[in-house]
Amino acid sequence: MNFQPHLAVNLLSIVPGRIGGAEEYAVRTLLAFSKYRSSDIRPILYTVNSFEQAHPELAESFEIVSCPIDGVVRSRRVLAESTWLKNKTKSALAVHHLGGRLPFRTNKPSAVTIHDLQPLDHPANFSPIKAAYLSWAIPRSIRRADIVVGVSDYVAERIRTGFPIDPEKVVTVSSGVQEIAKQPAEPNMTPVILYPAATYPHKNHLVLIKAFEDIADRHLGVQLILTGAAGRAEPEIVKAIEQSRHVDRIERTGRVSPEVMKKIIETATVLAFPSTYEGFGLPVLEAMAAGVPVVVSSDTPAEEILNEPNLTVHPEDVQGWARTLERVILNKQERFEAASQGLMRAEKYKWENSAEQLERAWHQLLSRNNQ
Repeated sequence: MNFQPHLAVNLLSIVPGRIGGAEEYAVRTLLAFSKYRSSDIRPILYTVNSFEQAHPELAESFEIVSCPIDGVVRSRRVLAESTWLKNKTKSALAVHHLGGRLPFRTNKPSAVTIHDLQPLDHPANFSPIKAAYLSWAIPRSIRRADIVVGVSDYVAERIRTGFPIDPEKVVTVSSGVQEIAKQPAEPNMTPVILYPAATYPHKNHLVLIKAFEDIADRHLGVQLILTGAAGRAEPEIVKAIEQSRHVDRIERTGRVSPEVMKKIIETATVLAFPSTYEGFGLPVLEAMAAGVPVVVSSDTPAEEILNEPNLTVHPEDVQGWARTLERVILNKQERFEAASQGLMRAEKYKWENSAEQLERAWHQLLSRNNQ
């Protein structure tokens, strides 16, 4: 008889369409596992009631157990993890919590995925209540979990060095890309600077808008495209755009589908990523895999992914952003070389690698059940 361990995957924190990067990370890593898995681990996904309809592709590959809540009210979601989920996962050998924290009550070997440590490093970016809760919940979860998953080597190393835990229980399961272009992309004739990010304070839109104005003063054709949903800094960003002397060359698309985003990236001249804080920086990797050059902020996971000092700028250096972006736009040879280097770097982040990392983390977690 071939025994398949039942591993519970807690996705109650994933409310479709409301949390952006964490949802994309969870869906993509699970799909990668379903496609490339080589073990006999049997994951069962525990989700809010709208999840299966939003992600039918996961329902084709995994058994899904839906909780009778929509997940919109955080307090009900948190309570469900300690009551409904605890009851439903009694037969599971272990539970992987992808929402960045452990429930109040759990009696199984547990893994927790930490997307970033922003609530601890920059609590001002959150409401006072949310900052206080996460500043307590994240360190508690890291200390109590049997396995801690960082979404990048950058985050994993921060956890190892920043908390009094066994460094061996910290692992990386990174995001990835499905396809990598064979050659650098051909941009539009009109130069386009693209920044795909919701308008949260740490996304640093204002610096890019100022840098764009500097570039646009000298180059009549250049455009700035901003994609992404509205965040806490939305009023400030809207005001800056409305007051810009080049407002007619700044386009806002809002949040777009992955298919539309792919097309926008492929036709961009350069992707700017001035974010001051990330857990990973998936848009950077997607642009690299599409053969599009990228300019990123220093001291972030995006810098680690890109690994190109000449295309890395301090997040608050407006003139540095203007000079670097302008150089990439104007110098065709440098743009080609930057795109070519990005394609080679992207090979490290194929989804096969992410699936292998997740499978290894789950085997390590399940081994705790036998100790």
